Amino acid sequence: MSDQAPQVAFPFGTVLLLAIFFALYVAMLGTTSFSTGIGDASFGQAIASLFFTVGLWIALIVLLVNGALMGEMPRWAGIVAVFLMPFSGAATIAAIDMCSRHMKWAIIFPVVLPLLIALYALWARTPKLRATFGIEAMSAGVWALVLVLSGAALLTASIL
Repeated sequence: MSDQAPQVAFPFGTVLLLAIFFALYVAMLGTTSFSTGIGDASFGQAIASLFFTVGLWIALIVLLVNGALMGEMPRWAGIVAVFLMPFSGAATIAAIDMCSRHMKWAIIFPVVLPLLIALYALWARTPKLRATFGIEAMSAGVWALVLVLSGAALLTASIL
């Protein structure tokens, strides 16, 4: 019998998912416009931004599922994610629309929300990262922050 700890395989799937995430993240931010423009060009840019944002949120969902299945995530955090993922996606789309209406500060939401969710999924997947913070505290903190940021983006978009 061996006293060695079992070796954990390198998470190639997670790395591939992160690469897809970052490609879609950069594409989404690249199509975010800070002016309304006129004509077909602005409409095409808005459609491209919508597709990249939807693709990004699909990649985030897959990353979260990967983190939950291959790592460790509280059951309640998975249930909360089911409701907050569409909420945060809608908030990001609203924030991108605010950017196109000359509210440059609204770029904070599309920059921060996807990164926060992706980092949480990576944290849930990686045992060494999970050892740094308590599972319950990290999950509660991240999902509370996603709720607050998403709510702030949607509330601001409805007021302005």
